[in-house]
Amino acid sequence: MDQQKRKISLRKVFLALFTLVLVTACVFAMLSTSRIQDQKPVRGVRVMIENEEEFHFVNKEQIMRQLFVDRHVDVKRIAVGKVDLQRMERILSSNPWIEYAQIYLDNARVLNIKVIQRVPQLRLFTRKGASFYMDSTLHLLPVSDENTHYELLFVNVPDLSDDSISTLYKKTMLQVARTIKRDTFWQAQTSEVVVNSLKDIEIVPVLGTHRILLGTADQLQTKLENIFAFYTDVLNKVGWNRYTIVDARFADQIVAAPSLPWKPPVDRALSNMNWVKTIVGDVAKTEQTANNIAQDTLKTSRL
Repeated sequence: MDQQKRKISLRKVFLALFTLVLVTACVFAMLSTSRIQDQKPVRGVRVMIENEEEFHFVNKEQIMRQLFVDRHVDVKRIAVGKVDLQRMERILSSNPWIEYAQIYLDNARVLNIKVIQRVPQLRLFTRKGASFYMDSTLHLLPVSDENTHYELLFVNVPDLSDDSISTLYKKTMLQVARTIKRDTFWQAQTSEVVVNSLKDIEIVPVLGTHRILLGTADQLQTKLENIFAFYTDVLNKVGWNRYTIVDARFADQIVAAPSLPWKPPVDRALSNMNWVKTIVGDVAKTEQTANNIAQDTLKTSRL
């Protein structure tokens, strides 16, 4: 009985030793393979930029220059084990137009670089003449000498910093930009937005000689609907140069200041609002909607 127990114990010891040796050999083989792999050079570079076709503020040449050319690095001579992926990601993240960067090496020793480009939502000019783009995260983006992108223009913007007032200005401009860009008509009719203060915002329209006073950005969609109803019910009949100011600051009413001297419109095509028709499509439906809004909510005062 004791001999059987002794044989079982020896068998377990031999089995444990064999397992230990086998695991050690596997680990050693893996480490050796890893060392050999780390000593091999990078085989190539693959750069992928999200929204590359729509925006051109970041391109593959810039990324290669920022990571390798400017640092005098020949990427194909770098050993895989010496590639500092985190440092490379930090270098790319220093580019204000790059929102996110991810870099990794695959099994084929190819360096993969994935970049998400920031998307501008508006362009602004400060009162001191500086110009920036701004994205949906309120991040100010520098203007590029090589590429431009048309966005809704905001002018007379105060100098912006990282304080709470500047953040409020940024949020207000983003709200105005999104509201205008959601509407096909107002996107086409807005030449620029003037930011006198947070309580004094104006629209300079493309068609007409008037200025549109919005006041604050509160109830902006309703204000724009009321102005559109005023366009179809009033300016469509008396002419687009009849008023110098269209004031939508007051609840459910439009106050208009006439221009002097004034003559009735001669161009009937203009007074029939054909320009609006080309933007919004079916003008009959648009006018019916505007008339319904006007009957319910619009009160027009002529000064």
